[in-house]
Amino acid sequence: MLVEIKNCDVGYGRPIISGIEFSLDFGEILNIYGENGVGKTTLLKAFLGISVLRGEIRVLSKNILDLTPIERVKYISIAFAETIRTDITVGRYFELSPSPIFKELLNAFGLLDILDKTFREISTGNNRKVQIVRALSSPAPVIALDEPFAHLDEKASKILWEIIEDLRKKGKSFIITSHRPLGVVRNFKLPPTSL
Repeated sequence: MLVEIKNCDVGYGRPIISGIEFSLDFGEILNIYGENGVGKTTLLKAFLGISVLRGEIRVLSKNILDLTPIERVKYISIAFAETIRTDITVGRYFELSPSPIFKELLNAFGLLDILDKTFREISTGNNRKVQIVRALSSPAPVIALDEPFAHLDEKASKILWEIIEDLRKKGKSFIITSHRPLGVVRNFKLPPTSL
């Protein structure tokens, strides 16, 4: 099994979601969906060791919580829904984590002409595309995308699905958060929270 989450509580100080259990194998897509505020992003942050209160999160049998942040990125690559607002250029952002396929992905999303622009100069949609491209470029076996279709137009959404499906066929696995069930994936609904 590629990913196993066992009896996991996530939150900040107190649980937002309790008793989470699911698994994910190579080449699978898991959609975690639910309303705003139910803990979708908090659950993804658990893979970074930020929000886990109890339980186990294993990727390739390694307990993510026992790994350093640098070690974790070898196992899971995450693109969060928040946009970046900084003076760093898009090109510099990619230089921090170069990948042989990132130019191909930048081209697919039509982003080659913004490499010299800063994140303050690009649209929210392009900002999201850049973060998604960086996550998709990672050699990690698991890619987690936090509401990746938010702020993407229909054309970009179609391109993203095609890329996800191509990478899935090559054995990559995906955890995708959204507000509703997505087609052709396994869906895992988070219940409303009492917070």
